[in-house]
Amino acid sequence: MKCKCKKAETFLSKSLDGLLTSEEKDALGEHLAGCSSCKKKRDEYVFIAETLGREDFPEASPYFWERLQPRLKESRKYAFWSEWKQWSLRAVPISIFVVFTLALGLALFLPQPADELSQTGDLLLRNSPSLPETVTILEAETGENKSMQLIFMAVEEKPDIRRYFP
Repeated sequence: MKCKCKKAETFLSKSLDGLLTSEEKDALGEHLAGCSSCKKKRDEYVFIAETLGREDFPEASPYFWERLQPRLKESRKYAFWSEWKQWSLRAVPISIFVVFTLALGLALFLPQPADELSQTGDLLLRNSPSLPETVTILEAETGENKSMQLIFMAVEEKPDIRRYFP
């Protein structure tokens, strides 16, 4: 069995606990023979295990546990809020995406209201005169009609000069 550095590190931690099988010991020994970085890790792990195995640790100060337990309970209260904060930070972009998608869907798929034309717009669209009587009057060849046509034509023209009206 051949192992890589990541697997060798797992074997190293298992070997300190005495949980390696003979096959795993052989694979670890073979890997350590050719890998200097894993040898360094093994030396570090052995040093840590020896240091933790000593019995000359300093004793905790008086009432250490009595002071530590309320702090641990207090940190659990804040753990809920930190989880809530992380969840809400993830929810903001998702909710923005959902709102944008809904707005886009509504804009594209809802039927648009039909624009209603005014009576004048409807007559212009159909190209028919607004009052049929005016056509007969204007078609008559009288002098008054020609004068009225000139007046209407003058009103329709826009003058180039703008005048000030108080």
